[in-house]
Amino acid sequence: MKNKFMRWLACGKLGSKLMCIYFLLIVLPLGLFSFYAYLRVRAVVQEQTFSAARTAFDDTCLSLEGLLGRLDGVIDILSTDSLVYTMASNDSRDYTYIHRLEDSDQLATTFEDLCMLADIDLIRLYVNNEYSYSNTRNNIIQISDVALNAWYKTAAESSGRLWCAPVDFQDASDESLQNCFSSVQVIYNPNKVKEPLAVLRADIDASRVEQIVCGTSITENGMLLLLRKGQILLSSDSGASPIPPETLVSQVQSLIPGTWETISAEGQEYYARCEQIGPSGWLIASILPHKDVFRLSREMSAEMLIIVVAVGLAAYLLAYLISQSTLKRIAQLTSTMQAVENGNVAVRLEPSGEDEIAQLMDGFNQMMDRVDMLMEERVEYGRQIKNLELKALQAQINPHFLYNSLDLINCTAISRNVPEISRMVNALGQFYRLSLSSGREVITLAEELRHAKLYVEIQNLRFENRVSAEWDMDPSADCCQIIKIVLQPIIENAIIHGIFEKPSKTGHLKVSIRRLDGDIRITVEDDGMGMDEETVLANFSVHETPERRIISSGYGIRNIQERLLLAYGAPYGLSCRSCPGKGTVVTVLIPAILT
Repeated sequence: MKNKFMRWLACGKLGSKLMCIYFLLIVLPLGLFSFYAYLRVRAVVQEQTFSAARTAFDDTCLSLEGLLGRLDGVIDILSTDSLVYTMASNDSRDYTYIHRLEDSDQLATTFEDLCMLADIDLIRLYVNNEYSYSNTRNNIIQISDVALNAWYKTAAESSGRLWCAPVDFQDASDESLQNCFSSVQVIYNPNKVKEPLAVLRADIDASRVEQIVCGTSITENGMLLLLRKGQILLSSDSGASPIPPETLVSQVQSLIPGTWETISAEGQEYYARCEQIGPSGWLIASILPHKDVFRLSREMSAEMLIIVVAVGLAAYLLAYLISQSTLKRIAQLTSTMQAVENGNVAVRLEPSGEDEIAQLMDGFNQMMDRVDMLMEERVEYGRQIKNLELKALQAQINPHFLYNSLDLINCTAISRNVPEISRMVNALGQFYRLSLSSGREVITLAEELRHAKLYVEIQNLRFENRVSAEWDMDPSADCCQIIKIVLQPIIENAIIHGIFEKPSKTGHLKVSIRRLDGDIRITVEDDGMGMDEETVLANFSVHETPERRIISSGYGIRNIQERLLLAYGAPYGLSCRSCPGKGTVVTVLIPAILT
């Protein structure tokens, strides 16, 4: 497959390749961007839906918990009220009928005040005595009136507070008592803690709870459920959902409170979350259909798909028209070039337009004019090449003539008994042989060190042995490679600008070569005049500065630095430390490469 593609890329028609390029550069990026945008929109819509659902759900929980919590608070207050115990007591001593009427009115007034302050609807006290109370009040009721009701039996058997919903009051004879949510507390005799005296009941009209639960709309088909041990007490389901709430109750109850989780029923997926409502122990659950959460993103993705298809088709059509205009002129250029290949060098093009193809056609015409000119110059170049070959042959003879001349001077000095001249000429001849090194650019460190020693020897012959040299060579580095003529310019710089600038014009030079793992370190140390920091930076820095252009004495050093960097790369090259009046140490670092 890869070979076919490469063959098509190399041999396929330009028009097909242009259309493919247009597809890759326009349609494909547009499609990828649209897909990315769809994913981002999907994530944002989901996050916003969950955020709105979370906010609405939390508000509903707080409202419902506050509403039911007020029932709990009222019961807490009344369960410690001494007047409640007095009214519920069966002891008739010192409790005349008049007192009972006064206390019942006072307690009824307390109930009404608490209802107003706590924003609840009704408070009742069920007593287990035969006393007569005020007929103008209906807050104090005989237990015998509700003794057969299921809610009362459950409350009497319960050891704690009982929370009731409208479904618990279906068997009540009074219809006004049925449609409410209640908190019920049994009051026991303080002298006989197992003997019930009365029952306190605080009510909130069910319509207020329904308004909180059913008035919260998160999504079109979303629902809120008020649950008690698997029983649905209240539901906001309008019947539009295809799945009945009862099918989801068991899964909702097993959820971890406070987190959105995925549940499924009859092939439908839902996001669900539940929370416990205060001391009642009831659960409120929010259930959102998966399709509702992503409905907006699906609609946006459909719109984006239509836009992508429309833009892609328009762009592809425009690209086709542009490519045809371009290919027409390229085909003209191709046919003209084929004519030239067949020998018709007089053919020319007529450029049209001002784009790069027109420039290419004009350039083709200029190239053909240049070809005509080059063909005329070809004969003249042939004659010049022969002359250059002759000069190259003469240039090869010049080094041999220099060596022969130096040998002749050496022989003459020996015959005339002038050993100083013979020594000088012999050293000079060896120096130049090593410098030329048969045309090689890379030599051994042993040859490079020999070249440096000859230079110092020649300088001592010229200046009466003013330089004492110390050579310290690691034998393991003898056969390692180095580009030629590296040490000689450094030593020359040390002698000319270091030692000979001292008042005594004499000094000591030490050259040390060490092999360190995979590198070679060469140190050239002198006790000359030294340099200040500005001069060191100007001569040894790898960056061009105005000071480097001014100081001409560092040209050889800079040349060596550039050659080393070119040959070996960083971190190899030259480094220097110097102190004015105390001398200079130049270090050459190169890789250890065996010949």
